[in-house]
Amino acid sequence: MEKTDEITCPEDIFNWMEENVEYGWLDTEGNRHIREMKDFRKQYRTMSVEESMKQKIGTCIEQVAVMHFLLDKIQIKSKMYCCRIYEPDDYGNLEEDEHMHCFVLFERDGKIYHLEHPNPEKKGIYEYATEEEALKTIEDYYVELRGGKKSPTTQFYEVPVGISFKEFNAYINHQKVQ
Repeated sequence: MEKTDEITCPEDIFNWMEENVEYGWLDTEGNRHIREMKDFRKQYRTMSVEESMKQKIGTCIEQVAVMHFLLDKIQIKSKMYCCRIYEPDDYGNLEEDEHMHCFVLFERDGKIYHLEHPNPEKKGIYEYATEEEALKTIEDYYVELRGGKKSPTTQFYEVPVGISFKEFNAYINHQKVQ
């Protein structure tokens, strides 16, 4: 967990993520997949924060958990969210593209910030006046990206370790929609 003790602010977290975490995932056989999603629905399993930091990879799911962990470590309250096209618990099309993005919001000095690392098109720290404004802006971005398809946003509190994409989707389905 290289040099996380030197992290003192969200900007340090962003820089640490840039230096230490790539977009990627481990499959059920332990093979690394970097910036590619082939067979993701078939072979993906969530990693713990520690495993993601050790492997230096994570999907948006793991990266948000890592950022949430690091924000907690410096005593900044944060919330994890998932924005996606709704799929029922038993959705079984393993060839379908993934239509999900997880992100983290935190509060500082009376404002809300979006700390984005997994989306390469939007990396950075974005400031908003309110949590509602942040959620609407992020959700609207993904609705547009997904061709107008509704993207409900749901807060979640942990990333269960070792579950598939389908199981993570079902987990999100049973959280309270914002």
